[in-house]
Amino acid sequence: MKNSLIVDMRFKNTNNWKDPIDEFNKFFRFDDGKGITNVGGFRPKSKSTIDSKNIIDSAFCLLITTFNDREWPDNLDLESGRFIYYGDNKSAGNLINETRIGGNKLLEKIFDDLHSNHREQIQPLLCFETYKDEGKAYMRFLGLAAPGGNGLSSDEDLVGVWKIKDGKRFQNYRAIFTIIDEAKIDKQWLQDLVDGKSTVESKYCPTRWKEWVQTGIYKALECKNEFSIRSIQDQIPTGKDEQRILDYLKNNLNDRQFEFASMEIIRLLNPNFRDLIVTPKVKDKGRDVVGKYYLGHIDHQVILDVSIEAKFFKDKSIGVREMMRLISRLKYSDIGIFVTTSCFHPQIQEELVEDNRPVLLVNGKDIAKILMGAGLSNKKNLEEWILSIKKKSD
Repeated sequence: MKNSLIVDMRFKNTNNWKDPIDEFNKFFRFDDGKGITNVGGFRPKSKSTIDSKNIIDSAFCLLITTFNDREWPDNLDLESGRFIYYGDNKSAGNLINETRIGGNKLLEKIFDDLHSNHREQIQPLLCFETYKDEGKAYMRFLGLAAPGGNGLSSDEDLVGVWKIKDGKRFQNYRAIFTIIDEAKIDKQWLQDLVDGKSTVESKYCPTRWKEWVQTGIYKALECKNEFSIRSIQDQIPTGKDEQRILDYLKNNLNDRQFEFASMEIIRLLNPNFRDLIVTPKVKDKGRDVVGKYYLGHIDHQVILDVSIEAKFFKDKSIGVREMMRLISRLKYSDIGIFVTTSCFHPQIQEELVEDNRPVLLVNGKDIAKILMGAGLSNKKNLEEWILSIKKKSD
């Protein structure tokens, strides 16, 4: 039996701890003879020392995600260790913190403790991705999460998001966590928490968690993203939602409208791209959109010029000829961005790397993922977004 949680380790999950092949639910059985619930996004483990099933009194809690909910797009940025997770009020009819499991109440409690510097009272969050492989269910351990992150204010780390369903408005939470730089979590730490010990009282407490509790400084599990040339296949939408979004853009925009769409896509990609303007159709000087990229802070900033090329191709891949049009317009320290509904030929990617060209490539798959991350995968929201693009291009 596994006695530790190791980042990216996967556990077989049959939703029955008595099943001989089950690993996930067996791991979360403790000396009190009890485990955790096997459904829902929030799965708390109660303490054996108090008679309470209230989630805010739990020893720790699991956060479960599929990463496939287009309405509530949970996201883990592997480079920064930042984890965005949506609460459990996902339908109209309840107040934001009146859910059955009480996940949003737990979020309120945890972030209240964070903002009042009572970090020692915060339950650890263990994050898992649930998925299927060859018809079998698995849970993949994503890491140990602490609420908030370096540089985030109390107005940013827990935010109420409004949605409409069946003509009714309601709110849910969007929470930001940091995956702590701990590759291994000893089960004995979790047992100590179930037995009523505080998180830092246990000798099995992860070092980085203790440092965060004591100092408030996050040491995130960051991963360096090695640059790789993406094949044509890597740039093609893989899921139904990605394909549906990209097809909708292709079927409802023309070349000129796509230039305005590209401007908005780059804004969604990174808010530091600002002052973006679509150039006049007949005098674009080889640039479809121009703008600025802001680096630094409010009292001192470095501002770089940005040139964006937008190609509304349905099938043809971007090659040397199309790329040279953009590169020829870049001046020293400029940033170039090429946005297309199609893809980029591997040869042009290799040449950009060899020449160390500061050009960002955004293909059709990237566009779909950016729009999904912005909550635009919903058909109604996507239609409204496209309509706003058409109005701007008139």
